[in-house]
Amino acid sequence: MVEYTGPDRRGNGGWHLSKSMSVSHIVGTLAIAVGFFAYITDIEKETVVNQMDIRSLASRMDRSDARNSEQFGEIKDMLKSLSVKIDNLGHRRGP
Repeated sequence: MVEYTGPDRRGNGGWHLSKSMSVSHIVGTLAIAVGFFAYITDIEKETVVNQMDIRSLASRMDRSDARNSEQFGEIKDMLKSLSVKIDNLGHRRGP
């Protein structure tokens, strides 16, 4: 077998992986973790607020539907009364 005679790639010329951790790396990682936690907490708060808003809107819609149904019932009764009055006027005039 032929031996390799090229440049040594394991020396200072290549890259290396350092097992030490710098303070800036630790601080950066902590800052990212705190930011992520704040973001998640904010999303949870917004979700709770949105749920409360949805309940409030649903309650308003139910009250509005009930009020509209009552008003439509009153209008229907008035129309029936008018219809009866118009029919009576027609019968009074005769043929």
